[in-house]
Amino acid sequence: MKKTFITLTLLLVLPLLAKGFGLGESQPAPKMNFYGIDFTLVKTFGVKEDAGKTALAFEEINKLIVTETKKYQYGNFFKKYIRQIAQTTDLGRIETLGFDNVNIDEAIYRARVMDEAGMPTYNKAYKIDDADLARLIKSFNTGSDTGYGVVYVAELLNKEDGIGNFIAVFFDVRSKKIIFADRVAGKAGGFGMRNYWASPLEKIFKM
Repeated sequence: MKKTFITLTLLLVLPLLAKGFGLGESQPAPKMNFYGIDFTLVKTFGVKEDAGKTALAFEEINKLIVTETKKYQYGNFFKKYIRQIAQTTDLGRIETLGFDNVNIDEAIYRARVMDEAGMPTYNKAYKIDDADLARLIKSFNTGSDTGYGVVYVAELLNKEDGIGNFIAVFFDVRSKKIIFADRVAGKAGGFGMRNYWASPLEKIFKM
């Protein structure tokens, strides 16, 4: 009888303790934020445009990819990097995740204030230094957002070979720590500067 009483007491008390410590409750999934394409550190090879047109194209690319989502399927990020995300975060059921928030304001602002004079390069093998990439993400304005962020950092736009090189970056929004980054590239093409350099992204976003 005494043993039965102890068992019943435990059955009643344990759920209360678990609730008090937050055990047994499913934690809400962190927010997923997409911040568009950042051109802050980009270099261009063989790109010859009038002053102002290049930065304007960068702004228009960001607007294009978030309005024509059937063509620019950036949400495929989660399917493409499911293994990396699962290995480096505490996220469960990663296959069901998508972006909760899309905010390209910072990417557009940076395109508007960037110095086009510093973009041209004669180095077709140009790569963004890891430290510079870390500083870029650290300085990226995410406002009051929480959770995780994804931004594609433009690295080299090679007009001679018709290739756009980017870095897909997954980071913690609060700490601005880069969780992982992956260099990706796509073939450029299309009429007008905006469409020409948006084309690599269409290919990059596809599975």
